[in-house]
Amino acid sequence: MNKLENKKILLEHKYKFILKFIISILLNVLLLIIPIYYSKIIDSLTDTLFDKTIFYLSIFSLLTIIYRLVDYFNQKAYFYLYLALYKSYMKLGINKTVNNSLYSLSRFSLSEYSNILSEDFEMVSDYYSTLVIRIVEILEFIYIIVYFFFINKIIGIITLISFLIIIFLLFYFNKNISNINILRKNKNDKRISLFQEIFLSLKTIKGFNIYKAINKRLDLTVDDYIKTHTKLNMTRYLLREITLGIIDITKIISLFISIKLIIDNYMTLGTITIIYSYYTKLSELFTSIIVLSESLNNKEVSLKRIEKLFQYANNHVVSKSDYNDIKGNIIFKNILYGNKLSPYLSNVSFNIKEKSLTIITGNNLSSNAIFDLLLRYNRIHSGEILIDNINIDNYSNENISNIIGFIMEYPTFFSTSIKENLEIFDSNFENILAICKYLEIDNVIEKLDNGYETIIDNNINDNLKYMLALARIFLKKSKIILINNILDHVKGNTYKKIWDIIINLKREHTIIMISNNKSLLENSNVDKIIYLNNKKVLGMGKHRDLIKNKDYHEYLKDL
Repeated sequence: MNKLENKKILLEHKYKFILKFIISILLNVLLLIIPIYYSKIIDSLTDTLFDKTIFYLSIFSLLTIIYRLVDYFNQKAYFYLYLALYKSYMKLGINKTVNNSLYSLSRFSLSEYSNILSEDFEMVSDYYSTLVIRIVEILEFIYIIVYFFFINKIIGIITLISFLIIIFLLFYFNKNISNINILRKNKNDKRISLFQEIFLSLKTIKGFNIYKAINKRLDLTVDDYIKTHTKLNMTRYLLREITLGIIDITKIISLFISIKLIIDNYMTLGTITIIYSYYTKLSELFTSIIVLSESLNNKEVSLKRIEKLFQYANNHVVSKSDYNDIKGNIIFKNILYGNKLSPYLSNVSFNIKEKSLTIITGNNLSSNAIFDLLLRYNRIHSGEILIDNINIDNYSNENISNIIGFIMEYPTFFSTSIKENLEIFDSNFENILAICKYLEIDNVIEKLDNGYETIIDNNINDNLKYMLALARIFLKKSKIILINNILDHVKGNTYKKIWDIIINLKREHTIIMISNNKSLLENSNVDKIIYLNNKKVLGMGKHRDLIKNKDYHEYLKDL
């Protein structure tokens, strides 16, 4: 996350920051004023001025009640700001995930990615949410130091020296705490990852009765995390105790000085109560400074981890309105993709015309690579991909999602109802009904126990799932449609129905299919076959032309 992106989020919530700042100032002013009125109660009571005592007690009581109310709103303002910041950071993180290549995202384990979006963004949000009150507390500390100098220079000097010693200790401990924290986060990622592994491999663990072997690894991983976590917290605790110890020693010395001043009639009993209260407040302030230092530490560590997610994300800025009239012509020029030493595509070039049906066949890894690049899952090493003579990288994510629709070999759905899954693509349920009737699956859906409210899970057969995947394509109205090998997974009437739909679609759409189905390759409705093998295009054209190609001819024999 760069400074500009962070600044934009912070400015987006500037009024929440202002509100938190105002409430924090009011809260801390009350904390400084309340001890003064308490001292006045003590002084007036000592002087037997009971009317004044009652007056000061009334003000003290009122301020205490106001303080409690302000403290409540201060906490509410904190959560109001914190949740707003976290939501903005999280949305930015999801956006960067979508804009990242799958290759880049493969560097993350599921646990590491989850921890970044939850724990690390929470750390950053907490830092900026608490920063406001920490700034106010620093101003409060300056006031207390000035006040101590005002009542007695010696008390002021020893308090200032204590402050400087504590600041030195913070810098001394800070780097060590930061390094341990980085290590703790890495250990935590491994710990969570192992928990997920165990859950996903439960059948294997039970079937082979290998819990004891797994348990050894679990013990080592958890122990490793606990040791690091303990070391981090004990280092923090040591810093806190040393800091509070210095404050306590300074407070005791100041109280001795104050008592001497009272004996010599240079100070009232009420003033010593203010000194005591302010030292108690200083203990809280220095604890806050430690917390701020830790929060800054956590923020820096979290930002380094977040940067790993952000650094390879694309930023496509072309607006949707620039590309409304898509025809669907596709050109691949000299594409090198995958590992440079062992790529999936090496110097691959071809073109696909609008309103046509093209089948890509041959090596599955190379075929799938074509789809990966069109859907911008990953980036090419060299070459150029054009849609209607415009570089694919110049389209925004919204452009690409509107231009290209796809059906995966094994389509996935969200664990919600059929209706909700389709409403993601078109919120108008009338359109959904019309498409389902056109695809002749409306009656099938209505026969389910809950009709369109049926949750999509393993109870729904594959034929219906593929038809629902087709329904999403129709609802999207994409000009280019990618279909990955689905006809090998459907049977009977559904096979013929899908094929007929594909033939109808090519009248207005560019259809690209991945298939190693011999009968499809031989079908006369296919306008072009692109035969990929050894990372290159070894043949291109209609089946009747390609059959003369020796490599393609040998390939067909094995199908």
